[in-house]
Amino acid sequence: MAAKLNGAGWTRRLALLAILAGGAWTWISRPQAPQAGADAPAARVGAFAPDFTLPALEDGRPLRLSDFRGRAVVINFWATWCPPCRVEMPALQQAQRDMPDVVVLGVNQQESADNVSRFMREQGLDFPIALDTAGEVNRLYRVRALPTTCFVDRSGVIRDIVYGGPLTRALIESKVSGLR
Repeated sequence: MAAKLNGAGWTRRLALLAILAGGAWTWISRPQAPQAGADAPAARVGAFAPDFTLPALEDGRPLRLSDFRGRAVVINFWATWCPPCRVEMPALQQAQRDMPDVVVLGVNQQESADNVSRFMREQGLDFPIALDTAGEVNRLYRVRALPTTCFVDRSGVIRDIVYGGPLTRALIESKVSGLR
């Protein structure tokens, strides 16, 4: 038969319950383990551009930033619904055509391949596009606004980041001149 608890017995049980509840809360609210790429250093001027792999719009093959090492790369984070992104696309296309030693790489933000393909066709654009459908590279690069453009030199170091837009051909040329 259970004995009745006196004041001290209740106090001990409540203290034990509080400790258990505190431990459970600490366990539940702990930081989650980093996701793939989340522990990589953030993209910033003067640092190596974090590598990433995304499917290419053209054929779905893996497109890796590191595949372009040895060439200057202009990474443009964009979306079809973004007005300044739409305005700067012809300047990026012209840069790709006029500067064969520079890679213009578009990273589309969380849109369907069909939607992006239609936009590229309508605009007559043919530079490489990577599809960031889950927003992982967007988070890796800590993109705060669209468009955001990173200018990466031949050794893989980010030399400049332009937040917002639209970029003009003259601005792209001036930023790229320091990458070669």
